[in-house]
Amino acid sequence: MRFVAVYLRRQDTIRPGINKIVASPIKFGTSGWRGIIAEDFTFPNVRIAAAAIADHVLSRNRRPTLLVAHDTRFFSEEFARAAATELDNRGVHPLLSTGATPTPAVAFEIRRRKIDGAINFTASHNPAEYHGLKFSAADGGPALPEVTRDIEARAAKLYARPPEKASAFPSPHDARTFEQVDIAPPYLARLGELIRFDQLKKRTRRASFTTRSTAAVPATSIARCKSTASLTANPLAQTATFSSKVPARMCPRKISSAYPKPWSRTKRK
Repeated sequence: MRFVAVYLRRQDTIRPGINKIVASPIKFGTSGWRGIIAEDFTFPNVRIAAAAIADHVLSRNRRPTLLVAHDTRFFSEEFARAAATELDNRGVHPLLSTGATPTPAVAFEIRRRKIDGAINFTASHNPAEYHGLKFSAADGGPALPEVTRDIEARAAKLYARPPEKASAFPSPHDARTFEQVDIAPPYLARLGELIRFDQLKKRTRRASFTTRSTAAVPATSIARCKSTASLTANPLAQTATFSSKVPARMCPRKISSAYPKPWSRTKRK
């Protein structure tokens, strides 16, 4: 709720007509445009970015189709609906993802459907207060610098215009009906063709039974072993405190030999 309150307070302070900011905040980095929610990354700015992307793809194809996907961050679904609405208004056919999807699945769906690209709402590894937008081209990869420069230039022109009146964020009840797609099943099916999961299961099962080998015993199991003297020889478990204990068969017999002290200055002969 803190994000909602901050966002609604800042909705009327982001356009150049009020706070005299002329430069567009929509700048693409190494992998898309990212900004702090309610400061730079707002619904009006998302609509401008989506409009600029729509104008770009329309310059190359008269009837383009773009996939609109998102992750699980704050307001991701609402940002995706706002972008889909803007694309539809400008003549781009949007395909709205039914749920949160990873970027590799988005890239695979672009190639599988042979569409013009995708807008993916994600901020990757950035902190929770950030959100982002990635534009992937028809080849499924990130947009090239010349493409993002064209989108930035179009966004700057749109940003300089008077702001259009629109709701703070699209309501799910008022959102128009878009073509929705579930991109998870075909992506997982393709992974099943490329990865030998049956062999991985066999190897995992075989490794789980080799509990007598110190290399196969997890650090948490070692930390819960009964012998406290052996624990001191394991640098991974020195700071761990566990009240529960594991069976004796889960504890390696000689932990000290399996975990030599890296700080030992004893020279080997």
